[in-house]
Amino acid sequence: MTKTKTILAALALAGAAAGANLAHAADISQTTAAALTGNTAHFGRDLTVYSTGDLFTDRYSFTSASLSKFVGGVISVSPGAGPLRNIDITDLALYNASGLVVDGISHGNGAADVWTIKSKTPLTADNYYLQVSGTVLSGADASYAGHLTLAPVPEPATYGMMLGGLGVLGFLARRRKQA
Repeated sequence: MTKTKTILAALALAGAAAGANLAHAADISQTTAAALTGNTAHFGRDLTVYSTGDLFTDRYSFTSASLSKFVGGVISVSPGAGPLRNIDITDLALYNASGLVVDGISHGNGAADVWTIKSKTPLTADNYYLQVSGTVLSGADASYAGHLTLAPVPEPATYGMMLGGLGVLGFLARRRKQA
């Protein structure tokens, strides 16, 4: 019976210690409009005066006015790996009102967190937001930076006009060669 009480007391103490760390974590998320200049936007965030364990899910909203290909990326750099890391990017994803459009891909998690994201099919004209999620790993200053690019997809009629023009040029070149 004494052994059981000791084990229960140890478990309660461990649970209280773990709960204290979890209670300390704050949600420091923000939502910002990504200012498109042409079809490109740069964004980022400086994380200063935050505590170890604070969580963020930042959203950068933008509008695609026409059928567009989409590509983007995020990077954060810390002075070192392991305990010297200041920030951990845990996810990068693109959403619209219907939900997840495409998920990002992590290319490294250590002294540098590198994430890229690319749509497999063109985005339709709609409102979107790019979501960056992560955790603050130390009380030291940290930051991340990112970019997104929209590349308008030409209308099918544009391709038809281009092919027709190339055909005419080929016809003229052949005619000139025969003469």
